[in-house]
Amino acid sequence: MRVARSEEAKPMKTLHSDRYVSGICAAAALLAACGGSQPPIGAPGAMPQTRAIAAHAERGGSWMRREAKSGALLYATGGCSGTCVLSYPAGKVVGSLATSGQSVCTDSSGNVFITQSSQVVEYAHGGTSPIATLSLPGGDATGCSVDRTTGNLAVVFFGSEGNVAIFAGARGQPTLYGTNISASYCGYDNTGDLFVNGFANQAVALSELPAGSSSFNKCSIDQQVGIPGQMQWDGSYMTWQSNNEQGAETVSRLAISGSQVSIVGATHLKGIKLQPHQSWIYNGVVMVPFAQHGAKSNEIGIWAYPKGGKATKLIRNFGTYNRHKVRLQGLAISVAPSH
Repeated sequence: MRVARSEEAKPMKTLHSDRYVSGICAAAALLAACGGSQPPIGAPGAMPQTRAIAAHAERGGSWMRREAKSGALLYATGGCSGTCVLSYPAGKVVGSLATSGQSVCTDSSGNVFITQSSQVVEYAHGGTSPIATLSLPGGDATGCSVDRTTGNLAVVFFGSEGNVAIFAGARGQPTLYGTNISASYCGYDNTGDLFVNGFANQAVALSELPAGSSSFNKCSIDQQVGIPGQMQWDGSYMTWQSNNEQGAETVSRLAISGSQVSIVGATHLKGIKLQPHQSWIYNGVVMVPFAQHGAKSNEIGIWAYPKGGKATKLIRNFGTYNRHKVRLQGLAISVAPSH
C-alpha cells in the first residue's frame, strides 16, 4: 500500500514537453524473444441481435435500450460504428455511441470518457448524447484515468507544452504537465498519485506525479513489464498491461517505494497472438481486446484476475455490426450510480 503524499498543490504554468516518439524500435527489441501459444476456446458472449438493433446498425448514430440504464455496462471503442455498449456480464449489445476513440475510462458515478484526437467526450451511464466535450491543446490523445479521490481527469496526449492534461473535476481548461518520458497510458492509484508509462531512450519508462505535487518524477522500472499498455489500480496494486505480441501478454502488479518500482506478480493471458489494445480490470476479471488489427480485432477476451491462463469467456458476436469493419481500441466498465 502506498503512503499518501503530504505536499500542497502548487500553481503551474507551462512545462516543456518531450518530443513524442513512437517507441517502435523499443517495441521490436522487446518482442524479438517472444513465443506463441494457441488461442483459448470459449463461448461467444453475446446473443443474436434483434431486428430493432439491426435497424439501428443500418442507420448509424447513438442509441440505447432501456435496460442499459441500470446495472454494469461494458464500453468498447472502435466497434458498432463508434463504441459498442454491452450488458455485463451477459455481453449482449444493448446500445451504441457514434463517438469512437483510442481509449476509454470511467469515474465512480458511471460517467464514461472517450479520448479522441484533440478532445475527450463524456457520456453519462447509459446516455446517448455527450454531457461534456473537453478540448486538449494538442492531438493523439491516448490513455485516460479519473482520480477517485478528487474527480480529476488525466489524459495522455501529444502537445507542445506538455504530454499530460489534468482537468480539475473533469471540467474546464486543463493544467499541463511534462512527464520526462514519451507517454503512452496513465493511471491513478487509491491515494491520488498519477502514474504514466511510455518510452525513454528506447527503453520502457515510468513517471509519477505524486498527489499534491506540481511535477513528475521519473521512476526506475523493471523492463520485464513489457511494451507500455493500460495502467490501472486493481484495488491493491498499480498494474501495467504489456502490449506485447506472440503470447507474451501480461498484467504486472507493481510495488512502488519512492522512485523504485518492482514487479510483485504477473497475470499471464494465454491465447493472444497479435498486439492487443487497452484492457480493463473489474470484479475479479481482466478484459482485453484480442488484437489491434486482423481477424481477431472484433473479439474481447475475459480472463480470471489475477489467475490468468486461458480466457474464461469470449465476446465476439456483435450481430449486424459484424458486417462493418470492427477494430476494438479500448474497454471500460461503467457501473450505474446508486440513487
